[in-house]
Amino acid sequence: MISITRLVTVAAAAFTLATLCPAQENVKATNLGKGAEFKGKKIEMKDKGEIAYVLSFTAGKEFEATTDGTKNTDVNLYVYEKAGKEVGKDDSPGPKCSVKVTPAKDGKYKFVIKNTGGDNTVTFAVKVAE
Repeated sequence: MISITRLVTVAAAAFTLATLCPAQENVKATNLGKGAEFKGKKIEMKDKGEIAYVLSFTAGKEFEATTDGTKNTDVNLYVYEKAGKEVGKDDSPGPKCSVKVTPAKDGKYKFVIKNTGGDNTVTFAVKVAE
């Protein structure tokens, strides 16, 4: 039988993990291919909406992921490496976000975009350094 102390400890650990990694929630990511070939995407996002994309990048070539919205809602952008570790985020107020990352090795990165404050049309773009 599990003791109350152990149960509380496990519950606290799960809550802490969920709080520290809010954008990794159960968002199914759509693979958009190679980051260097990605031309951008307009997304119709509902209030409290969340979407995730995966793109592949080459080691040593910095990329910048951005968002911009047609309305002044709060859009947040989170970037995760393949193993799930957060490597960048922009959770500042407003519809514009920018995150720069230089991959240490070839691989896939997950981009999670969250919108709050009302419906919005959000443009997601990625620029890879030459």
